[in-house]
Amino acid sequence: MAEISNPPAGGQKQNGFVLLIAIITMSILLILGIYVVSFTTTEFKISSSQATATQAYYLAESGVAEAIWHLKNDNSWKTNFETNPTWNFSYTRNAALYSNGSYTVQITNSGLAKAQIISTGKITSSNGTAQRVIKSSVYKAMGDSVLSDNAGYADGDINISLANLNIHNGSLFSNLNVIVNGGSTINVDDAVRAGNNIVKNNNSTINAIVKQEHATNLPMPAISFDSASDPNSYKAKANHVYTSAQFASLLENNHNLTLTDPITYVTGDITTKYYENLTINGLLVADGKVDLGKIDLCIFGTRSKVTINQPSSSSPSGLLAKGRINFDLCLSDFDAHGLVYANDQINVLSLPKSFTLHGGLVSRKLTMTSIWQGLNITTETSTINNVIGSHTFSPVINVDHWEEEY
Repeated sequence: MAEISNPPAGGQKQNGFVLLIAIITMSILLILGIYVVSFTTTEFKISSSQATATQAYYLAESGVAEAIWHLKNDNSWKTNFETNPTWNFSYTRNAALYSNGSYTVQITNSGLAKAQIISTGKITSSNGTAQRVIKSSVYKAMGDSVLSDNAGYADGDINISLANLNIHNGSLFSNLNVIVNGGSTINVDDAVRAGNNIVKNNNSTINAIVKQEHATNLPMPAISFDSASDPNSYKAKANHVYTSAQFASLLENNHNLTLTDPITYVTGDITTKYYENLTINGLLVADGKVDLGKIDLCIFGTRSKVTINQPSSSSPSGLLAKGRINFDLCLSDFDAHGLVYANDQINVLSLPKSFTLHGGLVSRKLTMTSIWQGLNITTETSTINNVIGSHTFSPVINVDHWEEEY
């Protein structure tokens, strides 16, 4: 009978060590597998969350766009927006753009034809609810108004800093506040009036015959830029219509450009650079913003000039913008006979050798900072009225727009 011998003791130890290594290896692989699955799942959730958040953002934007469309085209909305200073309205659209999407729109008037739109877009998915909130301020100039002798007018605040402003034969008017800072001197032949307050800070001086706070508001006069329903809009009446790029090419090809058409219209923005001089014999209108002497390397070199001439005592002349008008640091001289009108803001931030205007400034908001250079405006009511006329059309413009929260 054969004998069965036991394996050597060292072999048992070796087999146990191999088993331990195998178990540790399998554990590491299992942990790595769990990590990969968890990482992939997390990345998928993040990607999915980003996608739904983007969808929610577009839903919120859609709500703002729809509200603005109603303000322009829905008679009920237009009437309330333009005649009821405390009007507010809200509604919700479900299954909007996406089957699992919705947006809620709240519009609240802060005055006649001034409102804030809050649009909240939501997407519901298996990962929860994604939300975006868009806030937008909208504004519309309210028809023809009697500006009287106001050569400087703002529907919002007038802010004057580090400036010497002289208004001859007329007045300065703000529907909100007139704020004078930085050692400025304001000389007004007639009156300074504000719908709210006149604020004078930092050794500033206001010289005027009348200083009136809590004055009765004056509606901002309307300008018809490009309304398709108005045959008398300035785009319809223009002698020449350029795109923004075409007008920029004109300036680039002729650094001393003179416009001879009674009305020139630009679909988009207008920018003059430090080496470009512009003479307007009539009216230049932009349905975007205007930058005169846009900031460049000009501080110690050449700076641009802008001149506006009135062809006859009864013809319109000036510079009109549906957006902002910026007088920038590279503008040296501004000599104009006409109306300077911005449906948004006029911002004078320049060191002009000369800033002379015969006519008036009209804007939603007016800001002047000129390092104590002289800014001279002479009131000419007839020149202002040549441009304003009896327009009843005015665009609803979006003056502020931002994403408030996630």
